[in-house]
Amino acid sequence: MRLAALALLALALVLVALLSSTYFVRVATESMAPTLLVGDRLLVVRRAVLPRRSPRRGQVVVFTAAGDRSRRLVKRVAAVGGDTVPADRGTALGARRREVAVPPGGLYVLGDNGRASHDSREYGCIGTDRVKGRALLVVWPPGRARRVRCAPPRA
Repeated sequence: MRLAALALLALALVLVALLSSTYFVRVATESMAPTLLVGDRLLVVRRAVLPRRSPRRGQVVVFTAAGDRSRRLVKRVAAVGGDTVPADRGTALGARRREVAVPPGGLYVLGDNGRASHDSREYGCIGTDRVKGRALLVVWPPGRARRVRCAPPRA
């Protein structure tokens, strides 16, 4: 009986730890297609429990929108502080694009679907302090359930 109670307590502690370190986000736009589709539900690991290093190139992160801190955006990290983004992937300046130097503590984020994504090409680099977590799994719909892979960003 005592062993069963300890096992139940251990399970409860694991569940509390898991629930306090993760949350769910619904993909609301086509910006990450075909990797993530509208309506996909993601399991996100909170930044607070990730190793203290900054997000890495290719990871899918969840961050707050600049004008609306309650709004969460999902994009792939294309470049990190110290990187230079080539002009063909850089920030729009009128009808032309320009090369971008990512500042220390900054990230250049892109949607996998460049034609439908509002991302760093429009609003520039974001601070790593705005990153709230890293997408770990697609959990809904069940037929699309899988791990979110770290991959090179697409143009």
